[in-house]
Amino acid sequence: MMKDGLKLKDPRHQVGGDFVVFPKKVFFSVREIKNKPDYIFVCTKTYHLMDVAAEISNAFSSPPVVGVFQNGLDNEEQVAKVLGAENILRCVINYAGTMHSDSEAEITFFNRPNYIGVMDTANVSAAREIANALTETGLETIYTEDIKKTEWEKAILNASLAPVSAVTGLTMKEVMDYPPLRLMVEKLLGEGIQVAGASGIGLSDHFFEHSLAYLEKGGYHKPSMLVDLEKGGKTEIDFLNGKIVEYGERLNIPVSYNRMITAITKGLEKKKAR
Repeated sequence: MMKDGLKLKDPRHQVGGDFVVFPKKVFFSVREIKNKPDYIFVCTKTYHLMDVAAEISNAFSSPPVVGVFQNGLDNEEQVAKVLGAENILRCVINYAGTMHSDSEAEITFFNRPNYIGVMDTANVSAAREIANALTETGLETIYTEDIKKTEWEKAILNASLAPVSAVTGLTMKEVMDYPPLRLMVEKLLGEGIQVAGASGIGLSDHFFEHSLAYLEKGGYHKPSMLVDLEKGGKTEIDFLNGKIVEYGERLNIPVSYNRMITAITKGLEKKKAR
């Protein structure tokens, strides 16, 4: 990246077209950062989030404001246990891409906008500032006072299709075009919506239909969970379907489809690791 830049391909001009950016500095650990930054965006996979939070805690006497960008439920609450709720921003992104090489990415779709919220109202101005900065780059982002609702919406969407794609090896469109798998997506979606409602999350009356329409637009895109499995690594299943199972059991709501897909995905993780 330092030599050739980080290249973004944007064939459908979803964020303003192709560009190349050269990073000012590259660090291999938070510990290498000598001067405390105003903000840190944590954009790793969810299963690395707490490791990064621990590094940030150890690197600075008082934490900077940290933006949490991961998929999943309650990520910000976990990080807040280490860094303090007053230092955490939660972000929900609605774009996706694919890596062509270590320094070249292509954006595949962007269902605008992205969202950012706070755990502590003292950070509202910071969240609005970051939202404006991201919007100026082409990544339209808005501040929301109800980030938890947006977080659940995105998690339910991910939990409905990503693991089905991951365990079958099929793209989003291929899953949605095959009736037996589409039915499984619908069942996962229904369980997620029921659990969210019982948890006090006020989803819209048309969220089920809206979600199916959203998922149908995914095209021949591989969700990151499928890419993770193909690479032989971990997936974010524990933070998506696993969390829905956890909430469902706590609320005595049947979540058999989410429990099943979680177990199958974790079984594949073990197989790939071996």
